[in-house]
Amino acid sequence: MIKFFRTIRKSLVMESKTFLYFKYAIGEIVLVVIGILIALQINNWNEERKELKVETNILKDIKRDIFENINNLESGITQLKASNNHMKQVIQLYENKIPYTDSLLPLFSDFNSYWDPDFTYAGFENLKSLGVSLISNEQLRKEIINLIEVEMDILDRSEMSRLDQISITMTFPMIRKYFHRDLSSVDDNLPLIPSDYEAMMNDIEFFNFCTELGFRQMRSIVRYQNFNSKASKLIDKIDNELKQLL
Repeated sequence: MIKFFRTIRKSLVMESKTFLYFKYAIGEIVLVVIGILIALQINNWNEERKELKVETNILKDIKRDIFENINNLESGITQLKASNNHMKQVIQLYENKIPYTDSLLPLFSDFNSYWDPDFTYAGFENLKSLGVSLISNEQLRKEIINLIEVEMDILDRSEMSRLDQISITMTFPMIRKYFHRDLSSVDDNLPLIPSDYEAMMNDIEFFNFCTELGFRQMRSIVRYQNFNSKASKLIDKIDNELKQLL
């Protein structure tokens, strides 16, 4: 092709067709410019396709993480509801001064438990390493950041820090004071067994401990449910964005 153009230019010059030569030269320049623009456009298009693929993969990873975290909290909600139910029954034992029988043992198996979310962050951490601006939808980007860096952080760090502090200052001392474990039991969980049930049922400190921890359990249930509601709505928004991107 280049040889063909050179032949034409040479022929025009030799024939002293200056005007036609300039017209041809201009046309050749235009063709070169158009070729460059097309090449740039193709290159930009390829880059956009690469960025789009990375964005969709990141959104899929984040969606998967959020879904796993929802399931995690659903397990926590189930456990906390069972523990809180046992806690309420233990409080009734105290309030009604119910005598001890072995049938009460299951109530003490998990009445004082709480749930550590242990969230998954892998997709979002990958996004941060690539730059959060990779997500082109600004509103969606803000909602993802808020859910993970604010909402999840509150549950995974702040809330757990408070519960851990309660365990150190209230739960462990109360357990050491009124319970022991039967090491000969075949149960892997080794349930708590009251060492002095009567004294425990007459200790206002034990009652206050139960009401405080019971309140914390109920509050965690509500917070986990609220988080899952927001997270589910965000998954729907991510799905809608993926449909548009794909």
